[in-house]
Parts: sequence; C-alpha cells; structure tokens
Amino acid sequence: MRRANFITILLLSVISLALTAQPNRDVANKAYYRSHNSGSVFMHSRGIGASYQHGWRTSGFSNRILSVELMTLRHPKEYKINRAGSENTRGYFYGKVNSAALFRTSIGWQKVLYDKEVKRGVRVSYFALFGPSVALTKPVYVELITNTGDGGKSQLVRYSTDVHNQGDVMGRAPILYKVNSTRLIPGGHARGVLNFEYASDDSFIKAIETGVNLDVFAKEIPIMENTYNTQFYLTLFIGFQFGQRYL
Repeated sequence: MRRANFITILLLSVISLALTAQPNRDVANKAYYRSHNSGSVFMHSRGIGASYQHGWRTSGFSNRILSVELMTLRHPKEYKINRAGSENTRGYFYGKVNSAALFRTSIGWQKVLYDKEVKRGVRVSYFALFGPSVALTKPVYVELITNTGDGGKSQLVRYSTDVHNQGDVMGRAPILYKVNSTRLIPGGHARGVLNFEYASDDSFIKAIETGVNLDVFAKEIPIMENTYNTQFYLTLFIGFQFGQRYL
C-alpha cells in the first residue's frame, strides 16, 4: 500500500510540473466527441495488468463505459527461490501450488468533475464500474531431480511442499506446461477510479488513473499451501491510460 501511494504522489507531481511549463493556450481539437477507445497498463497491490475500454457519451459530462481487464494475482507470502549455481532453470515460489490471474468484464459510467479548458489544464473525472470476475488458476509444475542410484532422474511433477522430500527441485516447468489443467473460479467485482487527463489535444487520451477494486469469489483461490487463502480481494492500483476519441 505504501508503494502504491508513493507512486501515485510521484507521478501526479511530475505531471503537474510538466503541465505548469506549458503555455496557457486553448485545448486543441476540443469538440463534442461521441465515443472513445482506450487501453491501460497498471500495477496493483497484488500484481500487474492491462485493460481495454470503450465508452460512449450519454450527456455533456457523462459516458457509459464497457471494459475488459486481465491481471496477475500474487499472494503476499510468496517468496522466490532460485537454484544456486544453475543458470538454465526458472525460479519457483516455496509453497505456491497454483498460479492465478484475474479476468474482469465491467460496465459502468464516467462522470467529469472538473473539465479541461486550457492546454496546461487537467480534466478530473471518476469512474464507477462493476461486473463479473473470473479467477484462472493453474497448478504449478516443477522440474524435480529424484534421488536414485543412477545419479538422479529429471521429471516434471506437480508442485507441493512434499516434493522437497523426494529430491531436488531445480525450478519451474515452462509456463504453458499442462495449461489444460487451468480451472475457473467465478466471482464479481466493483471498482472506483479517479482519472486525471492531461493531453493538450482533446481528440487523444493521456491520463493517470488510480483507484480501488473489490473482488469477491465463490470460494477461496488456492494459491499457497500451508497458509491462508481468501475469496475476498481488496486492491489499490495506479496506471496509465492512452487512447483516442471519435466524433
């Protein structure tokens, strides 16, 4: 949480300084745009992600929004182990039995709080979004060197803390190995966003956005072994939005 707050303050400070240096001129191509398409990349308190958004104007200061998002999901107790002396293996996370990602689809609205009148201005708006979430969980597989009389045999096995009693764990298997074992856990989410748009040309979108998400799933997402897992995820995020508006 401290890292997210620090990055938010830092980015907004940099934008503020950059905008102050611009001449006080009218916004370029300011018009009544009917729709927009945009993408975002962001980091949140459990990982990173990307999104696509389509919006269309419903009134002078409001837009209806549809969006889709895909993001990674980390457990706060993850810690990575790299095999000493080996450069060809991928590190693994002790006790992590499933990798997880989230896919969201959202509908909601955008409301402009303060409009942009000059090039060095900032348009401030908020988003309220909600919709279904799906957690994708894939079992973690690792390369295990078993303790045998012929010097050891390499095999890919499903990870659990018990495998450490069977031999030496060299590292994770390739990311697409056993991808067909991925399981889905349904849920839903709600999101609140503050958006600070600073593009000098109104036909383009450049913005910093920050906010909070709440995801609730039908059951716990089993990421880690021998520690807590949860079905409730309250996360903070900050990201960069870019896109274009259309008449």
